[in-house]
Amino acid sequence: MEKPKSRKPHKKSRNGCLPCKARHVKCDETKPECVNCDKYGMKCEYPPPKKRISPVDHISPNLVASTPSSIEDASIFTPNLVTNGPQELGLSVDSVQCLRLMHHFHTITAKTLVVDSAEDFVQTHLVKTAFSYRFLLHSILALAALHLSRIEQSLQMDYMHQAERHHDAAVGLFRDQIQDIDETNIEAVLFFAATLDPYSSAVPMNTNDPDHAFDGILQSFALTRRLRPMVAQFYPKLSTSEFARLIPPDTQGMDWGAEPPADSELTKFRKFSEVIQHLYPPDIIEAYGNAIRILELLFARVAQLPDLPSAAFVKLWVHHVDPRFLELLSERQPGALIIFAHYGVLLRRVRHYWFMEGYAEQVLHIADMFVPGEWKAWLDWPREQISAGREAS
Repeated sequence: MEKPKSRKPHKKSRNGCLPCKARHVKCDETKPECVNCDKYGMKCEYPPPKKRISPVDHISPNLVASTPSSIEDASIFTPNLVTNGPQELGLSVDSVQCLRLMHHFHTITAKTLVVDSAEDFVQTHLVKTAFSYRFLLHSILALAALHLSRIEQSLQMDYMHQAERHHDAAVGLFRDQIQDIDETNIEAVLFFAATLDPYSSAVPMNTNDPDHAFDGILQSFALTRRLRPMVAQFYPKLSTSEFARLIPPDTQGMDWGAEPPADSELTKFRKFSEVIQHLYPPDIIEAYGNAIRILELLFARVAQLPDLPSAAFVKLWVHHVDPRFLELLSERQPGALIIFAHYGVLLRRVRHYWFMEGYAEQVLHIADMFVPGEWKAWLDWPREQISAGREAS
C-alpha cells in the first residue's frame, strides 16, 4: 500500500514580505531582500510595522473605572467581552457603547431622578458606588439606555435592546449577591431602588398582550415592596445623612392611620365601597377598603401641595396597600382592577417625569381589558381624568 503523504514540518512565517505572501511561499524574512525575491528578481517589500497602541489610542478599563473599583467591576467596558456564569452579563458588550450610556446618565439622566438640591449627590456618589457594585452599574446603564430611546427615535430599538440586556443583568446580580443588607451595602441597595423604579415605569408595555403587560406591572410592584422592609432598619440613620437629600419632602409627614377628609376627588368613589359590602367576604372588603382609603389620603395630599407631586410620592400607594389587595389584583378581580384604574389618575399627575409619561394610560388600558362589561361604568371617571390630562399636555 502506498504510504500517506506527510507534510514536512516548518516554522510558519507571519512577518514575511508581500511577494512571498502573495505566492503563498515561505519567506526567510531576510532584509532588505529575502532569498526568494533575490532568486526570482522580484522587488522585495515588507508590510509596515503594526502601530503600538498607546494610552492615548486605547482607553484602558482601569482608566474608565477611575473611582475605587476592582478589575472585575471595570470589565464591562472591555471590548468584545464574553462572559459566562451567574455573576456575569453573558453578552458581548461594546466599550464605546457603555461609555456613551455612562456619560448620558452622568450628564442628563441623573438630574431627572431627584429634586434639584440632590443632583450633584446622584451624579457623583451614585456613579462612584456603581463601580463597586456591578448590579448597580448595570442598572444605571439600563436606565440611561431607556432614556436615550425616548430621545433618539431613530435608534429607539437599539437602545431598548441595550436597556433590556443591562436590566436583566442588574436584577440577576442583585438577587445573587444581596442576601442580607448591612451598613456596607445599604447605599448601593438604595441607589439600586432609585434606578429600578423609574426603569420599571418607563418600559413600554405590549398593549396587544395585556396579560404580559399586567404581569410586568405586578412584578414591579412586588420588587418595590420587597426593598422597603429591607432598608427600614437603616432609615433613621440615613434620614440624618447625605441620603436625606434624596427623600422628596412630599413623602414625609403622612399619617397613614388617618381617615380621609370628608370632601375629596374620590368622594363619589366611596359609593363603590358601599356596593362591595354586599358582594364580598370580610377579607376582600377590608383589602379594598384600605386601598381606597390610602388612595384618598394621597389625593387629598396632592391637592394641598404647592408644586406637582414627586414620582416617589405616588408610588407610596404600592407600599401601603394590603398584601391581600395585591393578590386580588393579580387574580384580575374586577374590584381590584377598578381601584387600580383610579390609581392611574394619580399616576397621571406626575407626567412631568419622562419615565412616567404614558404609564397612566397603560394602567387604564389594562384595567379596561380585564374589567367585565357590567363593571365598566366605574372606569368612566378615571378615563375622563386621564384623557383630560393627555389633552392638557
